[in-house]
Amino acid sequence: MLRIRTLTATASLAPIVLLLSGCTGGGTVPSASTPITQAEAQQGAELHPQLLAEFGGAMTGAHAAYVESVGKNIAVQSGLGNARDSFTVSLVNSPVNNAFAIPGGYIYTTRQLVGLMNKEAELAAVLGHEVGHVAARHSQRRQQAAQRNTLLGAVGAILSGVLLGDSSIGSTLSRTFLQGSQLLTLRFSRRQELQADDLGIQYLQSAGYDPRAMGTVLSSLASQNALDARLQ
Repeated sequence: MLRIRTLTATASLAPIVLLLSGCTGGGTVPSASTPITQAEAQQGAELHPQLLAEFGGAMTGAHAAYVESVGKNIAVQSGLGNARDSFTVSLVNSPVNNAFAIPGGYIYTTRQLVGLMNKEAELAAVLGHEVGHVAARHSQRRQQAAQRNTLLGAVGAILSGVLLGDSSIGSTLSRTFLQGSQLLTLRFSRRQELQADDLGIQYLQSAGYDPRAMGTVLSSLASQNALDARLQ
């Protein structure tokens, strides 16, 4: 996920979180070379209308069609079977700099973020980053890691409480277990972001775009973020 501002979870997003939690179950996550599965497509289709509602709805017209065309062209570079038809690319009516993806080939970018783009290659870079998340199944892998680490952290906290009671040492160890499990998941997510960057650059090159566009769009985002910080 490419984002400049952290989005605060709301009660209306709770059903989305629950649906994502059910995406992984205990099954095996498909590899990056596997076409989008029917189960993934169904999961994405269930989440799609909720996300559109959260981010101002899907825009229509020439700009939306242009974003969709660039996104599908980049998706084809992923090598996933039937990618052009499997991916859904939406321009959403949100005033926040954001782009994100969910399982099933659903890619989103906001009108605010697209407005920062100086050339098509930068738009392709943002969308390529999100296609990389989908191809590598990062949402599913992150959720599996979160579920596993939360369970391990909870077990550790319970054991430290049982063995050490309510002592300060026991309380400290409980907090350490929980923080450690959270940090493990966070580090894994950062690796995913780097992988999505690498995949996005590969897709840019395959599609004939300048791969340096990934860097220029990040520079534009950083400048916008710095301006927002000064104005607050």
